[in-house]
Amino acid sequence: MSGTEFEEFFATYAERYMASDVDAIAAMYEAPFLAVREGRAIHLVDRDAVREHLAGLMAAYRNAGATRAAIAALDVTPLGHSCALATVRWNAVADDGSLVRDFVTSYHMLRAESGDWRILSYTNHQDSTA
Repeated sequence: MSGTEFEEFFATYAERYMASDVDAIAAMYEAPFLAVREGRAIHLVDRDAVREHLAGLMAAYRNAGATRAAIAALDVTPLGHSCALATVRWNAVADDGSLVRDFVTSYHMLRAESGDWRILSYTNHQDSTA
């Protein structure tokens, strides 16, 4: 596992996320899935629930004016061969380059049998700025 591997994963993730390609993004997640937002656990029991959750988040960014997401920082902690914790500081920006949101999310990553990385859960850090 390399930092480059995760840089590529999250660059693809950001591109597809901001294009509102909910099917492509949902395919990068495991189901069932656990999301932690604002200190609250959100249990998503199947792929449809994961897809619905992601579609709602994508719509919120679009409605806020975000058109691009940039990785401001990435830190990866290996958790053995098949797992890792990836913490990403994201900058969501508008077409004019203005910052819409600066936030940090940690992703618990799982290497699937295919060798591809998938997101097992995420936690949004509460001390991020909006």
